[in-house]
Amino acid sequence: MKLFNYIGAGLLVMGFTACDNIDEDDRFIPVERPHSEKTVLIEEFTGARCVNCPDGAAVVAALHETYGDNVIAVSHYPSQMESLTLPLGIDLRTSLASDYFAAYNGPNRGLPSAMFNRTAYNGQTLILQPTTWGSVVYDMLMNNESPVLIKMDSRYDASTRKLDVDYDVQFIDAVAEDVSFQLWIVENGIISPQLSTTGLIPQYENNHVLRGALNGTWGEAKGGAHMAGSTVTGSGSIVLADNWKPENCQVVGFLYRTSGRQVVQAGLIKSILPVASEE
Repeated sequence: MKLFNYIGAGLLVMGFTACDNIDEDDRFIPVERPHSEKTVLIEEFTGARCVNCPDGAAVVAALHETYGDNVIAVSHYPSQMESLTLPLGIDLRTSLASDYFAAYNGPNRGLPSAMFNRTAYNGQTLILQPTTWGSVVYDMLMNNESPVLIKMDSRYDASTRKLDVDYDVQFIDAVAEDVSFQLWIVENGIISPQLSTTGLIPQYENNHVLRGALNGTWGEAKGGAHMAGSTVTGSGSIVLADNWKPENCQVVGFLYRTSGRQVVQAGLIKSILPVASEE
């Protein structure tokens, strides 16, 4: 059910209709509460020894170029399938990525593979062929409205390297199912060797790499039966490791249906550093 705000119809009608009587039911114009634009969260599973994985990363980059902020990407580096995932330089693997890879039967599927809002497409949630990823994103963005609006604020203390994030989820439409909210920190611009179909790339740039979770592996449960106009809030925190560059870090937050894990909407804090004030 959608909420409506009502504004007075104070516009004069030109011509002979100016003096016409206006029915009481026509004196107010319903205006729908604005929806936020739909996002697609791409979770890309990859590995340093996976020769086809740079092709998958290139597809994700092209999708971001095409759809801008409507696409939010996260690269997961799991520990399974060691022939494809053992590091050649910086170890980008995380236990989080391994848990997510296992939860979707990734070790029995392959790399590169990706999920899109953790939603099944043609019967598959984890999709292998990067050449098909564009069609998935396009179809998911055809319904370009989200039932929720996500707002996030971050505070980073450079002296302690602690990052705190608060989030606020406003329900524009009712969502009956139980939902959870997840907060991740990702890092861009990590240079490390990578195998490819053309050989070793010594200075390969890894982007939107999952570094950690601010509120647990599966986030924070927020209950169900959320009515239109209601709000849920929460927070999370993490201390950045010494080798993470805060200037390259971002926060990904997303609301998902707890039971099936389908993502309802995702948001991004593009920089965790304070914005310099303009004098």
